[in-house]
Amino acid sequence: MSTEKQDRNEILELHRIWWESNHKLVIPDMQSVFPAGMSYLMFNLNGHPYFGIDEKTKLWEHYKKEIDIVMYPDIEIMRLAISGDMAWLACEGIFPIRRIGADGTGSATWELSDGDYDNFRLRATEVYQRDDGAGNPIWKMWHFHASPMAPNDEERPGVGGTQDGRGVGYGPGITPERVTRSGTRS
Repeated sequence: MSTEKQDRNEILELHRIWWESNHKLVIPDMQSVFPAGMSYLMFNLNGHPYFGIDEKTKLWEHYKKEIDIVMYPDIEIMRLAISGDMAWLACEGIFPIRRIGADGTGSATWELSDGDYDNFRLRATEVYQRDDGAGNPIWKMWHFHASPMAPNDEERPGVGGTQDGRGVGYGPGITPERVTRSGTRS
């Protein structure tokens, strides 16, 4: 039986691999994070859902011709909650991306400027389950949902405050955490 610390470390490692695989769109690394077959569901920043790892792979094969992610995304973990064989993680960050093909992201909801890199600001929710899609008790990410963040100088309706004021990943009682190749920074 695994401990909460072991579960946390395994989930954070999947989170790290996922975000680092986005740099240069490393398909084998990306595939290692998700369950087999049709188990996975993604709500992509482009506004469209992707069902299963095969569709996700086809999306990345397409994007390798359309977008460039030259730097590692700067992602700050806001929360990680684990309960039994399920877990969820909320994060936000900066995703440096530029169009290299005619289609770019291929979406009106996720447009890129021409030329230089856009530091696209996003937030995401990751849902993990201790099941590899074949019934083995191995942590995998079963759902990912990303959406754009509001402009960093825009006041939050009803409560005020801006992201400029709080910082990426910060919130009431939240000190963000980042997972990198060199380890976890808290």
